[in-house]
Amino acid sequence: MIEWPEGLVNDLARRRAVVVIGSGVSRHSVGENDTRPPTWRMFLIKAKEDCPNKASLDLIDEAIQSGDYLHACEWLKKRYDEGWVGYLRRTFSTPKFSPADIHAEILNLDGRIVFSLNFDDIYERYVNSIHRGSYIIKNYHDSDVSEYLRGNGRYIIKIHGSLNSPENLIFTQRDYSAARIKHSSFYQAFDASLLTHTFLFIGSGHSDPDINLLLENQNFGFPTQVPHYFLTSAGFGEDRKASLRENRNLKVLEYDPVDDLHSGLISELKALNEKVEAERFSISKSTSW
Repeated sequence: MIEWPEGLVNDLARRRAVVVIGSGVSRHSVGENDTRPPTWRMFLIKAKEDCPNKASLDLIDEAIQSGDYLHACEWLKKRYDEGWVGYLRRTFSTPKFSPADIHAEILNLDGRIVFSLNFDDIYERYVNSIHRGSYIIKNYHDSDVSEYLRGNGRYIIKIHGSLNSPENLIFTQRDYSAARIKHSSFYQAFDASLLTHTFLFIGSGHSDPDINLLLENQNFGFPTQVPHYFLTSAGFGEDRKASLRENRNLKVLEYDPVDDLHSGLISELKALNEKVEAERFSISKSTSW
């Protein structure tokens, strides 16, 4: 079982935390024909297999195997040409993925801000079905996206965009580079969030270039700042843990996945919710908010 840090529990209870969800969260969902949303790596492998132009795929395969997903995706996108958006929608939207227990546990944390790295809208649909559309959904490219910093509502921020606006998806090396310049105000808001909130990464990888750059800048610019937290299954490796803490101020919290579907993560989040709820009760009792 995870020994949830007191600081993280307190920040979640006071809604001074940002929960970041990645493809590992969506992976818990099931759609038609028992399909599940793929992780980034799984998507690229399948996209390579389905590629309409199969000539000389060695470089793309090499990029996937080495973890250079951005370039692999960029090269695949060019090969699919006008068929790219349709392929994305058939993969992430057409199967009609249903919410899963993990979405309920994340919602139960009742945070004010959730950052989603996913193109799908599984979490947003679930949340607004429960709360009758009261959650505010913003994309990184919205001119008023920084509203979440001081707004009073509950916000879901789509860090990489949405399939509702495929021309604004951040999925390739070129997309990242262009967004960094064109939407620099969003990254300034993200930077401010890192200074004022504790981040908890759930079901995400550790290779997102923009997030890594922001974390590294914060780490070396403000070296005494308390850590952010990165949830991952057991076996992550001590050297990798040390590197994330030293370079990005990310403290790794490992859980036992129990099975291939990572049902152990659900149990851990249930335990976290109990701690956060108890802390909120204590805060309200002492009126120390």
